[in-house]
Amino acid sequence: MRRRAGFTLIETVVALAIAAGMFVLATGTEQTFLRPLRHDPVAWYQVVQLLEQPGRYRLAAADDDVLTVYDQQQANKPVRLSIDRKQVLKLTNARFRGYDPLLRQVTAIHWQDLGKGVVRLRLKQEGLPWQTTLVDLRGITGS
Repeated sequence: MRRRAGFTLIETVVALAIAAGMFVLATGTEQTFLRPLRHDPVAWYQVVQLLEQPGRYRLAAADDDVLTVYDQQQANKPVRLSIDRKQVLKLTNARFRGYDPLLRQVTAIHWQDLGKGVVRLRLKQEGLPWQTTLVDLRGITGS
């Protein structure tokens, strides 16, 4: 019987699996498997835009670093915006369960209730200066 030279199919598949594993380790999985969260000077405006969707959120409470709003599209269920220990601004339910990441590398955040559903937002991202804006959380207006 003649002996064949070359690789078997199994050897080739194992080699490709090892190469793919090394590629994933070298490049990281954060950008490929998680929803990409932008880190630039204007990305936080997207968060403000999300909060100010017409008729979506209504202010419940603004406690220095946690904002509680009622989601009027979800039967007025309370949701919270806060920073987790990985410096990600996240949207969770009232019990801090569930997870919708909004902005990463947030080192500090301050919410101040100015009355009538308007909140002052001060936000500090890593490597960027403090950003300040007003957020309109009056919810559905009378028609």
